[in-house]
Amino acid sequence: MNIRLAAAAVALLASGCATIPEPGLPGDWPARRDALQMLDDWSLSGRIAVAAGSEGFSGGLSWQQRGEAAEITLRGPMGGVAILIHVEGGEVVVTDERGATHGGANARRFIAENFGPGSSLPIAEMRFWLVGVPAPGSPHQEALGEDQRLAALHQSGWQVRYDRYGSVDKLALPERIELTTEGLRLRVAIADWRIEP
Repeated sequence: MNIRLAAAAVALLASGCATIPEPGLPGDWPARRDALQMLDDWSLSGRIAVAAGSEGFSGGLSWQQRGEAAEITLRGPMGGVAILIHVEGGEVVVTDERGATHGGANARRFIAENFGPGSSLPIAEMRFWLVGVPAPGSPHQEALGEDQRLAALHQSGWQVRYDRYGSVDKLALPERIELTTEGLRLRVAIADWRIEP
């Protein structure tokens, strides 16, 4: 009798464990969304293509997130550093290709001039969009794919579409993303992810 009870207990525990998926695996989207929103120590590298009306450019992208601080580097087609964006505590400082720095309203103006009239990079939200989740604390609409990963997102006036995911340290992270708002489209292709323990 004890053997039967033990076997039943093991079966019950095994079935209970099977219903709790790992954060990176398909299944429980709210749990995975919460886990991904808590990621605050990561970096990526890849390519970005920007289209603003009839103008545009493409080049390299590097993003390093350390808590609330971010270092974002945009490189020109030939590999030279074009723009360095430093974010910390809601403050944005941009260093241009000549080494001149722009802070506050000047930083926002510089970004608008280089990404299209009236445009503004949603840097605060992008740190979350890049890992495949909505930014917390802000209204949004999300659509999941059959794999229970985020397929599309509408937030802060932007449409975000996720075209491909890859596996990184048991996490499913985006590899191809398209972000669009009025008059501006960004396409991001991520070649390398690094998640710090």
